[in-house]
Amino acid sequence: MLHEDLQRKDYVAIAGMGGVGKTELATQYARRYQQDYGGIAWFNDRETNLAAEVLEFFRLQFDLEIPQELGGRLLSLKEQVAWCWSKYPDSPLPILIVFDDVTDLDNLRQVVPKDNRFRVLITTRLRHLDPNFIQEIPLDVLSPQKEPGKALELLKRLLGEKDKRVENQPQAATSICECLEYLPLGIELVGGYLLRDPDISLDIMFRRLQESKLAEAALQDRKTLNSTQLGVKAAFALTWSELDPLAQQLGIFLSLFSPIQILWDLVIWVATESQKAEEQGSRGAEEKNSPQTEVGDLDTFQGEENSPPCSPLPAPLPLLTWSEDELNAAKKQLYGRNLLQLLEEKAGCYKIHALVRWFLQGQLAEAGEMKSILETTFATAMIAKTQILPESATSEQIESIRDVVPHLEDLGNCLIAEIEQAKEAQIISLASVPSNEAIWIFVGIGRFYEGQGLYQLAEPWYEKCVNVCQSLFAGDHPNVALSLNNLAGLYDSQGRYSDAEPLYIEALAMRKRLFAGDHPDVALSLNNLALLYNNQGRYSDAEPLYIEALAMTKRLFAGDHPDMALSLNNLALLYKSQGRYSDAEPLYIEALAMTKRLFAGDHPNMALSLNNLASLYKSQGRYSDAEPLYIEALTMRKHLFAGDHPDMATSLNNLAGLYDSQGRYSDAEPLYIEALAMIKRLFVGDHPYVASSLNNLAFLYKSQGRYSDAEPLYIEALAMRKRLFAGDHPHVALSLNNLAGLYKSQGRYSDAEPLYIEALAMRKRLFANDHPDMALSLNNLALLYDSQGRYSNAEPLYIEALAMRKRLFAGDHPDMATSLNNLALLYNNQGRYSDAEPLYIEALAMRKRLFVGDHPDMALSLNNLALLYNNQGRYSYAELLYIEALAMRKRLFAGDHPDVATSLNNLALLYYSQGRYSDAEPLYIEALAMYQRVLGVNHPTTATIRENLSILQGQSTPRAIRKGRLGKFMQMLKAILIFPFSLLWQLAKKLIRN
Repeated sequence: MLHEDLQRKDYVAIAGMGGVGKTELATQYARRYQQDYGGIAWFNDRETNLAAEVLEFFRLQFDLEIPQELGGRLLSLKEQVAWCWSKYPDSPLPILIVFDDVTDLDNLRQVVPKDNRFRVLITTRLRHLDPNFIQEIPLDVLSPQKEPGKALELLKRLLGEKDKRVENQPQAATSICECLEYLPLGIELVGGYLLRDPDISLDIMFRRLQESKLAEAALQDRKTLNSTQLGVKAAFALTWSELDPLAQQLGIFLSLFSPIQILWDLVIWVATESQKAEEQGSRGAEEKNSPQTEVGDLDTFQGEENSPPCSPLPAPLPLLTWSEDELNAAKKQLYGRNLLQLLEEKAGCYKIHALVRWFLQGQLAEAGEMKSILETTFATAMIAKTQILPESATSEQIESIRDVVPHLEDLGNCLIAEIEQAKEAQIISLASVPSNEAIWIFVGIGRFYEGQGLYQLAEPWYEKCVNVCQSLFAGDHPNVALSLNNLAGLYDSQGRYSDAEPLYIEALAMRKRLFAGDHPDVALSLNNLALLYNNQGRYSDAEPLYIEALAMTKRLFAGDHPDMALSLNNLALLYKSQGRYSDAEPLYIEALAMTKRLFAGDHPNMALSLNNLASLYKSQGRYSDAEPLYIEALTMRKHLFAGDHPDMATSLNNLAGLYDSQGRYSDAEPLYIEALAMIKRLFVGDHPYVASSLNNLAFLYKSQGRYSDAEPLYIEALAMRKRLFAGDHPHVALSLNNLAGLYKSQGRYSDAEPLYIEALAMRKRLFANDHPDMALSLNNLALLYDSQGRYSNAEPLYIEALAMRKRLFAGDHPDMATSLNNLALLYNNQGRYSDAEPLYIEALAMRKRLFVGDHPDMALSLNNLALLYNNQGRYSYAELLYIEALAMRKRLFAGDHPDVATSLNNLALLYYSQGRYSDAEPLYIEALAMYQRVLGVNHPTTATIRENLSILQGQSTPRAIRKGRLGKFMQMLKAILIFPFSLLWQLAKKLIRN
């Protein structure tokens, strides 16, 4: 019947009370008709977030990366689930989807597949289901009216063919089934009891059941158990009385676990090994995040703390003294009496029927002092598991607690229910978990989902964390402030700055009220809010907070301290962002020196400080100063971390970025590739670090003109970021911009323009006020229009970008010099030389003030001003600038570099314009050879230089020279009417000499 119904209708429900065998029927059906389906997927509703379970299934089973948005629109969880179903592999046969123990049809509607290639089977205790939505098959107890003889048949089958007690005592057998209200679970429990004691008669068994049931009825509130459940509980009580004390303790201990999937190795660890860790004390270190940029500079201190501090351990309770052998023996007793069932689809896992768990929890409530011991042991072990998961967890670390998360979620929901029940009594404490430790449960679950990029699933747990802390602690409390900070950090990482800011402000205000005067937590909150403002380009808001945090830290810690090095570093980062390199450098140097004094030998903080100072030098074009620091940081991290580690991948990436900037592409590429491979091993699936590494390698290929290699990487990075970040996000805008830049380089202007426009629109939505990224987008779109000759479209964008940068950066800044240069370039292209010249001169002067000594930007300014003079025919001025730019680039870049080749080409072009072919030719030849070595023979720029050289060499043939002289002579003759003869004679002699 069930099979026929499923073939006729997409949705079928097996409905009935707990214990009637709904799940067993669904299991047996799936096994029997497996060959009729192209696939079977099983989900449990009661103990998990059903949408999360579906998403997790598709991610793990089919390696799908689930998008956060499509077509620029944020996807809801329902839409994400629907997208997953659309990606289920095609099959000529229907697909069976089982939703077990459904508790809410509205939740089911959110996740159930709509495609008629799916057949959906649910089990539920709900009755009178909507017939327009689902066909209901009621599964009742094995009553003699509806299924005569079925109850006795089940009891006889359980006892075995050789046992004749049912045939010999049919009336007693019928009375037993009637006492159990014909519920299969109760009959199974009694059958197991009888099977273990072949000498007990069914009359005696019935009498014991009756006595147990009557006793239970006298004790129970009738609202708690109905008559059917009382019968089962009577059977349970008889079975329970057979168990050894240790098996009973294990049974009530297992009731604390989520009943759907209990990994036995986890039970052993919780009951034995976890207590050893408890004796040594718990961990509670502050975790510091490291923000990422695109090319290099992948680790800079953030000071984003996301871990609860150490709490004093509660007064010790007696420890469990179970051994692994004893636990295994007790498990066999529970399994042999149907109180524990083997989970066939996953080795080493067990499950407990919901009704059995309910009865076991009743035994737990009556366990006296043992109840506290078991609850505390369980909760402490779960918290210990959360504490091993760092803020930026790798896939391996996430996998290490995957089997723990269902139990954490169950524990978290139990705590929430306990708090709700206690609110009326105004009890601000928890029975099983120390209040100060409860926060770890929610932080651990949040990190588990956040580490996989599942921000929508992480968010409700961080929100619950805030609510739980506010309920547990009346008024201000450090854990309340920490929970606010963590939720703000989640919003900050998603680019949801307007959501993050009030939470950071509230956390800071609370900490200031909590701690009179200076305190490390206040300093951290100042730092976090400052970082948010820094990310938004609100530098004037960020600076006083960073300065206040640094001053407070100096007062708190006499002498060297890691927090002081952190504050020095953060303020330096702000100054670096503003182009205030002379202010940043002494702070970075002081932070590094302090870190070296604090940590003898290799240390992660020292590697980080080395990296940050190297990053500053790279920004200044001081490559020879940056390289040894990057190498030292990488070497140190290799000593510190055996195998893969995020910090090592960061160092590989940063050193590659330095080589990329120097045009040392053959040195950069293997490092970028190694970093990407390591990050992919560390973070399976979507992750911000993976997207950044893809982007960096793509940037390298673009620089080399390897556009076909760069494009798929840019596209993959963009798609990943769209899946990671729901709605607008700075990283998504950056990827749109990068892909547009690639298309612009290829001359694919129609492909580039909509991406530049989308990136600009997104940044305008992200940043309410001025922001460097918005100015960059304005500039990039203007550059595109400039390249197309759409000067009237480009000019207002260039002007707007320049004005915004002037508002953002008081005084000199590299971005402002770039805007001056770009607007000048536009005017140069239009022949508006008088407008262009003062802008080029101002940009050059600014860069000279910004960068002491040689710098790539200064060489670019020299080159651009020379180009202007060349266009004006002011060759003597142009030549000096071109020569200076070439010399500077040769000093900056040892060996080959595209910028050096460009300078060679430009100087050759100047000489060609003057007819100085013999001076131009060796420069063209050198430029061509360098481009071929650096970019390859087929790169567009290489082809352009090859063409320039060909034209020059064509002009250098004897015929071309004679033709050129003849042309000059004819121009001279035309001048006879206006030139004095003496001047004409001088020109003729000059022509003859040439």
